[in-house]
Amino acid sequence: MPASHLRLPNGGCVRDERMHVLFSIHELGRNGAATALLAQVRFLAAAGHQITVITPHSRPPLLEHFEQAGARVTDQTNWRDHDVAVGCTVFAAPVMQKLLGRLPLVWWFHEGLAGLQYLHQTTAADHLLAAVDRLVFPSVALVERIYRPVLHCVPPGRVEVIPNLVRQPGGIIPADKRAGRVRVLCVGTLCPRKRQGDLVEALLTLSRPDVECVFIGEAIDLDGATLDRMRSAAGQFHLPGALSPEQVHGYYRSADLLCLPSSDEAFALAPLEAASHGVPVVLSDLDAYHSVWRHGFDALLHPVGDVELLAWSLRMLIESTTLHRRLSQAGRAVAARFTEARCCVPFETMLREAIGGRRLGYGA
Repeated sequence: MPASHLRLPNGGCVRDERMHVLFSIHELGRNGAATALLAQVRFLAAAGHQITVITPHSRPPLLEHFEQAGARVTDQTNWRDHDVAVGCTVFAAPVMQKLLGRLPLVWWFHEGLAGLQYLHQTTAADHLLAAVDRLVFPSVALVERIYRPVLHCVPPGRVEVIPNLVRQPGGIIPADKRAGRVRVLCVGTLCPRKRQGDLVEALLTLSRPDVECVFIGEAIDLDGATLDRMRSAAGQFHLPGALSPEQVHGYYRSADLLCLPSSDEAFALAPLEAASHGVPVVLSDLDAYHSVWRHGFDALLHPVGDVELLAWSLRMLIESTTLHRRLSQAGRAVAARFTEARCCVPFETMLREAIGGRRLGYGA
């Protein structure tokens, strides 16, 4: 029994303020899910809770950051030492299945359409969705516009909407940039779902040699045609790879705008992180964004795959200082909404309620 349970002489049980929380994530890499997890770990550990993060890799890229935050990172642990388990990402389904009936379970989704497709292909997904104590999503739009078809089996009160924290790390040093250059930034794994090729084509359409584009992220599957197009404009496109959070924020500080032309996202942190630095954002018009970004008010949105409209949005932000300033200010205001009070405090409360068996979530 965890140390947070104190047994009373009459056989009752009272809890002190400390929880023992087990987080499970399939990949502790430099991605949005791990970044969101790190923010919650920092908050919970600072509040005195004991945190264990289980991940299959012995030396994950963000290991040092999690250990500095106060978490124990391991590839195996005893579930009996914990009060509650949290599966991070939809791909935690196998772990959730193994722990079912042993601990209160929270399933924390970070995927959009890719997650929905995974659930459709997962055996007994309906049973698992109905059995876990809480399902957590980062936005109402994700619940209503994407996952609603699979939530019919979930009892009322078990769905929570808790957004991800937007946080700037300390000690940020702006990345170097040549004088007179306009820097477009794209942050995310280089893969077909992120559609970085659309951004390459749009920038080449502008025929602006003074505009450079930096793609930050691990190159998992960048097609040869896109690479050839990048090489055709020597010095305009840069791929520094996956960087530490501090380095990424250094690039935000040096960027003139951020573009994420993805075909699928859940709650992309990169646009909010960039906006927190006053960097205007250009995004594809996705269902998951509808409770966060508004075209023309705080961002420029274009239909997925519409390279012509994407190029127009880039040109407008590059050439119009008035529009750039207005979206910069509005974007800062959007990012400022995602505070610890809105993102971390409700998460801690939700964990306590899951342990206590209460059902007070979204839809209750």
